[in-house]
Amino acid sequence: SRSEGARRLSVTRVILPKLGLTMDEGRIVAWHKRVGDTVAAGEVLFEVETDKATMEVESPTAGTLRRILYPADATAPVATVIALITETADEPLPVDGALGAQPPKPSLRDEDPPASGRAPIASLRAQGPLPLGPSEVEPLADPSLSDRVRSSPAARKRAQELGVDISKVSGSGPGGRVTLEDVDAVASASPVAPMPTPSKEKREPLSRMRRAIGERMTKSVREQPQFAISRDVDMTEANAKRKTAGASYTDVIIAAAAKTLRDHPRLRSRIDDGQLVTSDAANVGLAIALEDGLLVAVLRDADRRSLKELAAERERLEEHSRAGKLAEHELTGSVLTVSNLGTMGVDRFTAIVNPPEAAILAVGRVADRVVAKDGVPAVRPIATLTLSVDHRVADGATAARYLSAVAERLERGDL
Repeated sequence: SRSEGARRLSVTRVILPKLGLTMDEGRIVAWHKRVGDTVAAGEVLFEVETDKATMEVESPTAGTLRRILYPADATAPVATVIALITETADEPLPVDGALGAQPPKPSLRDEDPPASGRAPIASLRAQGPLPLGPSEVEPLADPSLSDRVRSSPAARKRAQELGVDISKVSGSGPGGRVTLEDVDAVASASPVAPMPTPSKEKREPLSRMRRAIGERMTKSVREQPQFAISRDVDMTEANAKRKTAGASYTDVIIAAAAKTLRDHPRLRSRIDDGQLVTSDAANVGLAIALEDGLLVAVLRDADRRSLKELAAERERLEEHSRAGKLAEHELTGSVLTVSNLGTMGVDRFTAIVNPPEAAILAVGRVADRVVAKDGVPAVRPIATLTLSVDHRVADGATAARYLSAVAERLERGDL
């Protein structure tokens, strides 16, 4: 009937949203409501961990949380129904088959070795046969010596333990057989260093972020043919502007990169389904190092901001990144990324393009160098910029024009 249909429509299926271009699944970190609790539209309902950050997700509607299909620590694919909300607490719920939900996937924690320390069977097979303990097998002598050295099993074992070359031991047993006493005598007469203790290894599962970084960088190298070009830049004028605005070297690089993007549409482009897609916004990503990886936070419309505004926004994004509080729009939409390892003393490096972007600008440290100015030696603060580019989007000449324009803008202090 019409009334029954209306009741069915009042059941809201809460789905796991796609919080980034590369997000395929997410781990439910925590539910902020329990089954039976009332929830308001726009109220934080749960937290989800993606390949980039942990984010809070709001309820799409008001009502009562009736069912949680994916509990905390479960992993769900994007667009999966993870919970049900009804207008009232006694609304009829759909049968399980009508939900379209998939069974929860185990999180990374489920892949940890069992508490007993025993590895899973599949893992043991992958590692090959396990070494036997000393009580399970008798040490064997080198096969190449078996025909030349007659010795007892005990003597061979003792020689191996003491690091004695049994071929150099004169045997006192019948027929010149080397005995245990012969080995001990040689060892006492010529002490040798004890056998080195085998080094130990620690195995632990990769974190979700490390796995995501590995997958994205592998995808970048495999699918995006890349080349890199470099340019030394005199940072004298940029340094003066930086000090006036209370900004960092990272800020002036971002400002120059963003403003230069206005006149270089190819560097604002990406390949999508065999087509070239060009953005009209100069949104610049900033690679931010975290404890167990990195993420790219996005400074939107960076070309329209003053240096002081860029510095404030960059500081805010770095703070929120390390606190895990970045919103979806702060993690998506960049057309080019800036990665600055100069703050760690690196002179120059080549970065891997962050897909689906077309380029990434790697920044080395600013250091005083002797350069020629008007035919005479001069000391100037110099930084090396290296631009890595997706060759499908741009060729060397296009990339060179962009990098030269960035360098010239910095050297003019046009920020």
